[in-house]
Amino acid sequence: MTDVLAALTWEPEVKGALYVILSVLILCGSCYAILATNVGARMGFLLAGAGLFGWMATMGFVWWGYAQGPVGPDPSWQSQGIVSGDLAASQRQVLRGFPQGWNSLDLDDAELADAAPTVDGILAPAEGGQGPFRSPNEYVIVGAFQRGGETYGPLGLNFRPFDVFHKPNYLVVQAQPAIEEPNPAGGPARMVADPGAEPVAVILLRDLGAKRLNPAIFAIASTIIFGLFCYQLHVRDKEAWARKEAESEAGSPRTLEPVGR
Repeated sequence: MTDVLAALTWEPEVKGALYVILSVLILCGSCYAILATNVGARMGFLLAGAGLFGWMATMGFVWWGYAQGPVGPDPSWQSQGIVSGDLAASQRQVLRGFPQGWNSLDLDDAELADAAPTVDGILAPAEGGQGPFRSPNEYVIVGAFQRGGETYGPLGLNFRPFDVFHKPNYLVVQAQPAIEEPNPAGGPARMVADPGAEPVAVILLRDLGAKRLNPAIFAIASTIIFGLFCYQLHVRDKEAWARKEAESEAGSPRTLEPVGR
């Protein structure tokens, strides 16, 4: 017993798994025990299973709608490369015809703020990674451009909840090496873009992730199992009705047919 308690203390995930197993056995087992004593073991199992998976399906659809529970990966920005110099002169397919078709974003735009950590990790990677700069203090963001991201649905249904498809959402963030400039109002010097330095741009593609995938699978699987339990309950009901009709027909008095003369 001492060794068992020591193992549970040393491995807390084992203790957590035991808590879950005991909770399921106590809660679900107690409900099944009550039903089994009233309607029988098989019928009690079907009723308990239908109730359990019906509740799980309901919870799964709530998780699916609100992106809660065991969610999948969050949306993120994925690097598509770094471009130095003039973006319009780049040979990359995504930048063909730049800036035509691209929207210029303000430097305080929410989409740019969301992508800023990814940009810093690409331009100045930590832990000795290879990048154009050694730290985020060596450059300043001078521009940002966005293209795509529009949603659309099948058969021209371009509104919720039918707009389930989307065009690729690209974001180009342009940075320049920074130099110190004296603050006219006094105080510490500020970092501004070096006008004589060549700009560096990061091309990002929005990955929408799959945050609702796990709740959706959970909800659909629970609904299918719930339907199977309900189908088996329906089969047992049909068998009970057939037996009742057979018993009533066997116990009813026989009618005498008239005999012809």
